[in-house]
Amino acid sequence: MLALRRNAGRVLEPSCGDGAFARELPGCVAIELDARVAWAGAQVQDFFAYPLSEKFDTVIGNPPYVRYQDILPETLPYLDSPCFDKRSNLFLFFIEKCVRHLNPGGELIFIVPRDFIKLTAARKLNTWLFEQGTITDFIETGDSGIFGPYVPNCAIFRFEKDRFDRRLSDGQRVFTLVDGQLMFLRNDYAVRLAALFDVRVGAVSGADGIFTHPQGNVDFVCSKTVDTGETRRMFYDVQNAHLAAHKAALLARRVAHFDESNWWQWGRRHHVSDAPRIYVNGRTRRAQPFFTHPCKDYDGAVLALFARHSQLDIARATALLNTAVDWQELGFICDGRFLFTQRSLQTCLLPDVFRELLPPEA
Repeated sequence: MLALRRNAGRVLEPSCGDGAFARELPGCVAIELDARVAWAGAQVQDFFAYPLSEKFDTVIGNPPYVRYQDILPETLPYLDSPCFDKRSNLFLFFIEKCVRHLNPGGELIFIVPRDFIKLTAARKLNTWLFEQGTITDFIETGDSGIFGPYVPNCAIFRFEKDRFDRRLSDGQRVFTLVDGQLMFLRNDYAVRLAALFDVRVGAVSGADGIFTHPQGNVDFVCSKTVDTGETRRMFYDVQNAHLAAHKAALLARRVAHFDESNWWQWGRRHHVSDAPRIYVNGRTRRAQPFFTHPCKDYDGAVLALFARHSQLDIARATALLNTAVDWQELGFICDGRFLFTQRSLQTCLLPDVFRELLPPEA
């Protein structure tokens, strides 16, 4: 990370901990909230109380990953920004405040969970960040476990304030904003996936081990279907003796609120339709992840892409999705694994070859 530094001048390390970067940067202003771990040269205080009048040429660090509900009550009054809501993790607040501390041309160098570029909770932040300058470097670290087991995929990025050429330092990629998502593109992408498909999420039972049964009443496309063609037979929307034997466990599920009126139901329903669709697992290492299957029901491990017009060639679309898109470039692959969500797919751009699938003009 230190090698990404290109500016001389004043340096800040917020949430410095033991001063991993500050120790290497003479004169660095270091701030740490927790006196128990604070580097000897750090100012022990809440970074969000630090005045924005203090400006820097470089801000570098590893901001804490803290869910909104776990943020210290004494910090919350400082977190008044239109960019965020109660889904926003603390590291996102750090990104915004650090950019506000930069001088014109200043640089922010952070290591953070890499999915912030696609997070729904970061949509406003990403739009604002794009308005402030350019990410010049974005380096994925893969499954490093830097933030612990719950946030395995990280990235190191360098942002430069008031730079708007949109070119990354590798000379090949362009910094791009699409519907609140940040992308780093080499090629031209002109077709919105949303013009071709509606992306829907699968059904979630909250207790697959209970609902899965050889005498189930519905077959579901599941995570293994793409590899084996097999579906999972499950009880869906029915009451019976098998489910009643597990009533206490079903009432205790946390995917939704359950009581005497709905204890046998699933936590989330799926879009039910006979329309043609393409399936893809939300997480997969399969080289060609998109597939079709005659089964009409699908569980929460799977996303369904429903054709938006009746003339769309599903077989051709599946082939193109598997072979004509650089999903790595679009930010959907980390450490060799595809990571798809409903929103990230629905808002992504596709190469020009997909124009052949657009509906004929009226």
